[in-house]
Amino acid sequence: MKKTSFIYLPILFFIYVSTEAVLKLFHSTLCESTGCLLADSLLRFDSIYLNFIGVFDALAILVVGILAYNKKISEKLFFLVVVSSLLFETIMLGYQYFASPEMCKFCMGVYTFLVIITLLSSKKYFLMVIPAVISLIVSLSFLAIPKSAPFVIKDGNYLIQSITCPHCKKVKEYLKEHHIDFKKLSIDDIEARNFATFLNFKTIPILVIKDGKRVNIINGDKNIIEFFNNKKEIVVEDSATVVEESAVVGEESVSNVNLLESDEEEADEGCGFATLEKLETNCSK
Repeated sequence: MKKTSFIYLPILFFIYVSTEAVLKLFHSTLCESTGCLLADSLLRFDSIYLNFIGVFDALAILVVGILAYNKKISEKLFFLVVVSSLLFETIMLGYQYFASPEMCKFCMGVYTFLVIITLLSSKKYFLMVIPAVISLIVSLSFLAIPKSAPFVIKDGNYLIQSITCPHCKKVKEYLKEHHIDFKKLSIDDIEARNFATFLNFKTIPILVIKDGKRVNIINGDKNIIEFFNNKKEIVVEDSATVVEESAVVGEESVSNVNLLESDEEEADEGCGFATLEKLETNCSK
């Protein structure tokens, strides 16, 4: 059993990880599922570098395992390397679970190898690492992690708002009075905050109008109400941005995106919201 956990399983693990790295170099992979592609998109860098890290880690486990089995080094060093790898993969896999609608099967295979190696090499260390694994998963569940899922799918009006914002309330009352259907998106959702921050909008409400391949994005209660009052296409000099065939919403390409932003000098256009950098403004009633 000891030889299996210290030598044989690490050899198989090294072959498994190395095979994926070699295939990636030739633009192939062991895992061709959507989950694997989504997992790659969550990285800050090209996924091949993570494969190289995995190969180095698997080699380290194998070398340390052989040395520990031959009693040339302490077995504790082997457990340290394996447990560190297990906790690292717990974070990677846990983030996938909360951020992606589908898991990477290759990553799940890596995690399975590490769990089995830890379990067979020492039940005592395996039991000790379980609370740490649970703690990491629970801590990830507390974070507002953006999900790889579309929010603006069907045609219609989507209002990014807050229940405490009087400017949002003004727009919602107007839309209801004029029997204009809309879907509410909370600015408290990390996806909505990231979207607003990406556009450099500092206040809500923000209205997203999807009509086929055309998308209008309007910021500020006055601009939103004016848009519906005019009942015609908004044309704003110096503040309109047109993007030709450059964005994707769900499965449809967006041919035109018009951005209408509130004048930052006006104090009564909307309520500020918190970003990762700072709280932009307070809501002025």
